[in-house]
Amino acid sequence: MWFPVKLNDRLEFSNKKIDVLAIGEILVDLISTSYADLMSDNRFNAYFGGSPANIAMNIKRLGGQSQICAAVGTDAFGDFLIGHLKKQGMDTSLIQQVKQSTSMVAINKSKGTPIPVFYRGADYHLQLTDQLKQEVEQTKIIHFSSWPISRPESRNIVKEVIELARKDQTLVCFDPNYHKSLWDDAEDGIEFIKEMISYADIIKPSDDDAQRLFGLDTPENQIEKFHQLGCPFVIMTLGAEGAIVSIEGKKRYYPSFAKKVVDTTGAGDAFWSGFYVGLTQGETIEQALNIGFKVSAYKLKYTGAVVDLPHYKKLSLSEEAYDDIK
Repeated sequence: MWFPVKLNDRLEFSNKKIDVLAIGEILVDLISTSYADLMSDNRFNAYFGGSPANIAMNIKRLGGQSQICAAVGTDAFGDFLIGHLKKQGMDTSLIQQVKQSTSMVAINKSKGTPIPVFYRGADYHLQLTDQLKQEVEQTKIIHFSSWPISRPESRNIVKEVIELARKDQTLVCFDPNYHKSLWDDAEDGIEFIKEMISYADIIKPSDDDAQRLFGLDTPENQIEKFHQLGCPFVIMTLGAEGAIVSIEGKKRYYPSFAKKVVDTTGAGDAFWSGFYVGLTQGETIEQALNIGFKVSAYKLKYTGAVVDLPHYKKLSLSEEAYDDIK
């Protein structure tokens, strides 16, 4: 249904009420107050976190309609996360509260790739409820992360959601952010990630993600490996060097829009958010990409994964006008 497409094309979505349904983790980000490593004499601030949750929050602020499905504990941190979503006007009806503790990540404040330490509990105890099935039917884009597929319980839920999405001609997007420490030693996490890539219409790996999956190679060669696994649309981010977008092997290079980097936490989520809003609001693929890059650059100026983003129409689509964002 979705491919082949060109950069100046617009994706035609059915008339559904939800632009993006993100399924995965919602957790507390403990981010250090300095750029020193986590073993130094550091202090931490607690932030709302979890990549799919960040994306859903950002989409709402940018002017789109989003929903998040995740599991948190029946504890103070779980209440904190749900309360934060409600304060932002988010629908929390798909947030499941379970007996396990709310998951957390400790992260060093960073201008490069942050080094996370994971504390997992509730996040992978998702259930495929009747309400979740109904919401999938009303969604234009399904987004999922690597967190839920790292455990069999939630992995099976994600696969069932993808099957439902396919029946409704829903666009399926995947963040192949592999971290070995999320997986049990008895499982080959890399092979599972590769399997999930084959189910996706669009993926956005970073250069670091590709190296963790395939080893060292050029970005161009890494992109071809993703295509060979069956994904037609690959967006590979290269940090300060920008990104490469490849649709069925046709590549285009994009410079970074960032002029100030305070904290990289959530920059990839910010890109996804802007990109999704552009796609679902009728912009061309090219325009949606530029919105994504602009939102990511805006986020990099602040600490924390979620910042007070403007409506997407207030974001200029030209690199030169970046400093004019209000």
